[in-house]
Amino acid sequence: MLLLGLLLISLEADVLYEAQNQNLFLHTPLFFEQQMMKAGGFLTWMGSYLTQYFFYPALGVSILCLLWGFFIWLIHKAFPNTWLPFALLPIGCLLVTIVDMGYWVYYLKLPGHSFDTTLGAIAAIGLVAIYRCLPQRLAYTLPFTLIAVIIGYPIFGFYALWGTLLIGLLATAKKQWTVTVVAAIDVVSVPLLAYHLLYHETNMVYIYWASLPMYSHNGEQYANYYLPYIALVVCTVGWCFISHPLSNRKWVLFGRCGAILLLIIGIIIGWNRNDNFHRELSMSHNMERQQWEDMLTTAQHVKGEPTRAICLMKNIALLRLGRDRKEMLTFPEGSKRPDAPFSIRMVHTIGKQVYLQYGIPNYCYRWCMEDGVEYGWTVERLKLMTLCSLLNGEPTAARRFTALLKKTTFHKDWAKQYEACTHNPKLVLGDEALSPILPYLRDDNFLTSDQSQLELFLFEHLLGTPNNNRQQEELAQRTMFYYRSNHQKLVEP
Repeated sequence: MLLLGLLLISLEADVLYEAQNQNLFLHTPLFFEQQMMKAGGFLTWMGSYLTQYFFYPALGVSILCLLWGFFIWLIHKAFPNTWLPFALLPIGCLLVTIVDMGYWVYYLKLPGHSFDTTLGAIAAIGLVAIYRCLPQRLAYTLPFTLIAVIIGYPIFGFYALWGTLLIGLLATAKKQWTVTVVAAIDVVSVPLLAYHLLYHETNMVYIYWASLPMYSHNGEQYANYYLPYIALVVCTVGWCFISHPLSNRKWVLFGRCGAILLLIIGIIIGWNRNDNFHRELSMSHNMERQQWEDMLTTAQHVKGEPTRAICLMKNIALLRLGRDRKEMLTFPEGSKRPDAPFSIRMVHTIGKQVYLQYGIPNYCYRWCMEDGVEYGWTVERLKLMTLCSLLNGEPTAARRFTALLKKTTFHKDWAKQYEACTHNPKLVLGDEALSPILPYLRDDNFLTSDQSQLELFLFEHLLGTPNNNRQQEELAQRTMFYYRSNHQKLVEP
């Protein structure tokens, strides 16, 4: 656990921080009620709560490792004949569900998905462990099997069905056919009844997969991302039929070495180490904190051809530091396609921050609103909408967003700082985040369509606006710099 935790902190700190940035947990009864309106709602509520601790990646990883340790203990209780190396295989699957996300961190609609799988697996194996502890008589096992699904499905969704399935398989191995039949009927019927009686807003296609992340985009499914979940279930299903531990030393040694080797290979294959993706995250976090020099350092050492997102953020950092336009030539330039199985549009990733830094808050606000409706409300979107409202002179709107952020755990101080700006607009002039943007604001206050083509729109918008001031003209020239000889590469697929 310690080694996995250190690897997560050292290699994926930016991914974990972004996971909490694309998450929202509010300490309000209404937020809890909203989560409980779907199957597995308590699980997503808990997942959202724990994900916020990735604000300090080391703290979030510590909690995650403690949960993994508890999960291994539960495996020992539920499947006492399982060797420890085989018990580590599910931990590898849980790890891969986090480190293989890549750009899905912006697109997954399941709240708290970084913790949901771990919590759900604990719930499923916990049900099996409780079943193991019961006297193996129908008077005890049959009612528990019924309760496991009827109560568990609204709380844990799919994971209650998984746990009940394992109970049914254990009963089959012991030839307790009544429990097996009841478990099978419950797994099939309870989600259907819940759909018709409780969860009308849930798509019927997903009633058996409630509280699992859906790796789909524009109507297309990406099945390879489900492999860790399938492996997790297959592992536990196999354990149900191990009646006693192997005594042959050669087979024991071979099995343990094979399990460890399989664990290592699975983690290596599943770990997303795309350099551009990690640099984009690092630079976007530095941009959020106005750490312009750190952004340039990250852009300078990119491996291979950078994405346009890296180049755009690098140009913003140079502009904020007052560096000469010719210095852009000393940095790597390119337009490499983001490493994702589907088309990535910058308006869904770093585009909102770029619009804000370019002094075009309407478009930043617009995409925050659209993504909030489509993918869910997050800390990042509420913060950006607060800043946009302040730049547009809309203090009432800004107070709505700060009121929500004040109900979070780690963003209260930020919310209070900008709520003060709504009462005293002069504070905006001295604000570290907002004051550099003010010279780039334009008199025209309109909203058209950017066709999800961020850089092309910036080029056309900046050059098509008459009466530019000096700062706006400089911004336009820097935007043209790459466009002059590479305009075809600015069109996002």
